[in-house]
Amino acid sequence: MFMITIDGSYLEGGGQIVRTAVSLSAITKKPVKIINIRKNRKNPGLSNQHIACVSAVSKICNAKVEGLIKGSETLVFYPGEIISKNFEIDIKTAGSISLVIQSILPISLAIDKNVEITIIGGTNVEFSPPIDYIKNITLKFLENIGINSEITILKRGFFPKGGGIVKITLKPSKINQYELIENENIEIKGIVFNQNLDENISKRIRKSASDELLNSGFCPEIKLEKTNGESSGVGIFLYTNYIGSDCLGKKGLLSEAVGKTAFEKLFEELTTKMAIDSHLADQIIPFMPFSDIKIGVSKITNHTLTNIYVVEKFFDVKFNIKKYEEKNANGYIISTKGV
Repeated sequence: MFMITIDGSYLEGGGQIVRTAVSLSAITKKPVKIINIRKNRKNPGLSNQHIACVSAVSKICNAKVEGLIKGSETLVFYPGEIISKNFEIDIKTAGSISLVIQSILPISLAIDKNVEITIIGGTNVEFSPPIDYIKNITLKFLENIGINSEITILKRGFFPKGGGIVKITLKPSKINQYELIENENIEIKGIVFNQNLDENISKRIRKSASDELLNSGFCPEIKLEKTNGESSGVGIFLYTNYIGSDCLGKKGLLSEAVGKTAFEKLFEELTTKMAIDSHLADQIIPFMPFSDIKIGVSKITNHTLTNIYVVEKFFDVKFNIKKYEEKNANGYIISTKGV
């Protein structure tokens, strides 16, 4: 069979290219070769987190994989038959559980019975969506287009120890037509998660975010969560509909700054009046070739353009991106015709 070749240094040149490519390879049964993986990054090639993503997908589709070692800049993935079986993936670091979940979610389109996957690693780490985002925004949106998955957060995991545990259940799914352009009916919710640290930190973070939101005309509902685990950390996640923001606490950063930063990121997205934030947009792209889907997004990121590049390698489909300015809304519309 003809092998698809993908340049892993395209645009943002991150691990997302690997995650999306192997996922679509499993679904389409088209082998793929990825070259120049993270070539322009400080530490090029595959990391433990990327290896975990590929391993998860390969377990589901019984794939043969070449180059699956740390630091490898070339990966060849030969998908086999989809196997609907339960399994566990240990990232072995505080690598992002959320990014592993992004890799396996599209597999819902090819399984014939429920699959339960346990993932061990980081639930709330820098440079990736917090697990709260995946649970409250990503999966919530995907329900609208026919992807029905469930997440249970068993333990939180923070850098550097990790130790978080999440169970995800994939269910056989089929993509529906869907259109969502502008954001409506805003009710802001949130959670301040705290593991092993002083509860006063959580209260200060919540007060800071709440004060900013109240001063901007919102009435938020922000819960406090206190847990114990092998790693320590604190942070906040704010969301409404399909828009979210977060900020992790760290040494030298005041609690008040954590809450304010999360507010500022959320408010920036809300001002566009578009239905979908810039982080969710790229997560939706791999599902769009399967039906007619049209979404209104706040902005077009390199992550989104990169995923479009990968998806168009696997499908005879072209994405359309148009500027959208209507009343007070200002953003972009992404659409495509399903294959």
